[in-house]
Amino acid sequence: MNPSENLDVALKSELDRFRDGGDSARFHLFVERHHAPELADALESLVTDDQALLFENVSPELQADLLEEAEGRTQDALLALIEDPDRRSAVLEEMGADDVADLVDEMSEEEREEVLAAVDSERAEKIRDLARYDPDSAGGLMTTDFLAVEEHVTVQFVKDRIRGDEEYESIDNSFVVATGRLVGVFSARDLLLSGNDERVASFMTTNVISTHVSTDAEECFRIMETHHLSTLPVVQDNDLLVGIITVDDVMTVGEEEGSEDVFKLAGSADIHPTRDTVMGRVAKRIPYLLVSVAGGFGGASIMKLMGEQGIEKAFFLPMVAMLGGNIAQQSSAVMVRGFATGEVEPSRIPRILWDELRVGFSVGMVCALLGGALAWLLGGLDPRAMGLSVGLSIFIVSGVSSVLGTSIPSAFQHFDKDPAIAAGPFITMLIDMIAIGIYLSIVNQLVDVS
Repeated sequence: MNPSENLDVALKSELDRFRDGGDSARFHLFVERHHAPELADALESLVTDDQALLFENVSPELQADLLEEAEGRTQDALLALIEDPDRRSAVLEEMGADDVADLVDEMSEEEREEVLAAVDSERAEKIRDLARYDPDSAGGLMTTDFLAVEEHVTVQFVKDRIRGDEEYESIDNSFVVATGRLVGVFSARDLLLSGNDERVASFMTTNVISTHVSTDAEECFRIMETHHLSTLPVVQDNDLLVGIITVDDVMTVGEEEGSEDVFKLAGSADIHPTRDTVMGRVAKRIPYLLVSVAGGFGGASIMKLMGEQGIEKAFFLPMVAMLGGNIAQQSSAVMVRGFATGEVEPSRIPRILWDELRVGFSVGMVCALLGGALAWLLGGLDPRAMGLSVGLSIFIVSGVSSVLGTSIPSAFQHFDKDPAIAAGPFITMLIDMIAIGIYLSIVNQLVDVS
């Protein structure tokens, strides 16, 4: 049993004991021994009554943490449990403005205003500003709780700001602005090593890596990963600094994007399939499976149009199609992973295409020799012709599959479409149809089973 399963069982046991009149001090001690992300993950496995019992008997601070960490449906259910206006206000005040913006993003206007009524007007306006950005953009990821100062201020001034009443999401880096425009950055280390009377202009870095509010969230993840950034400043037009993205927010994006790509490769649009309803899973998988149905119909149509004769000719068709599909999947996986990590840049695509073509023909040669030998052994009435047909088909299909497995995701990326979509059922369908056409064209010419 892994640690998460242990926590699920232990939490359920403690809740049962607490519900039956057990020692409340023991229950709260158990809760305090675990971090909010762990509890939020365990919360997902509980029935609704147990979720409510836990959530309603912890502090506003922990309620805020659980709301930030919980998944969408659970998050909505937990928020609905806080009926007391003062309690709701206390919980929302503990949450970052960006986290509250995420919380209200999917709500109707009426529901959103009901939630925002629990916070003060200035904070509510800040949350509304954040909520207007696309959740999958830099604006949707950022927080406006950051430290920005003018370049003429002293180190002592910055320290006093940090010690003041304002709460900043991160002070790993502080940003320097001139009339709101981003002009520099300095780290907490710079601040500690400088004299109190020094001005930030003397040690700030002016070559600041930033991103625009409209930048895709996945691109923000790549930027921060490539440059090893703990915070990424977000600007509007004319370099006006409007927020920062912190590493904890972008790590979530990386996890979700990775999960999304994996499930699209497998033919599903779900990110958290085990937490979705049965019908929700069905709705997300059906579109991809319909592509497979279309591909099967297309393959059958090709066989009919080409006048397939003799069942022996079709014996090795599944092997040829399967090899082609696997080679295409391997090539497309290379491209999808490369685009996701930033390893594949547009200028490198022709070289990668050429390399994958060589790989495809090389593995095709090996598989063609083996497949041709097997076909010769089991070739029936015309073993030599069958072996030649299978070997030649595998060799050609392997090259075509490697090219399509590389070029189709590249085309999707070029037109700003997710390349993982191309690498799933779509490319499998296409390769199956091509493999059927190539194999039957060759075997009908070379093999005579009459």
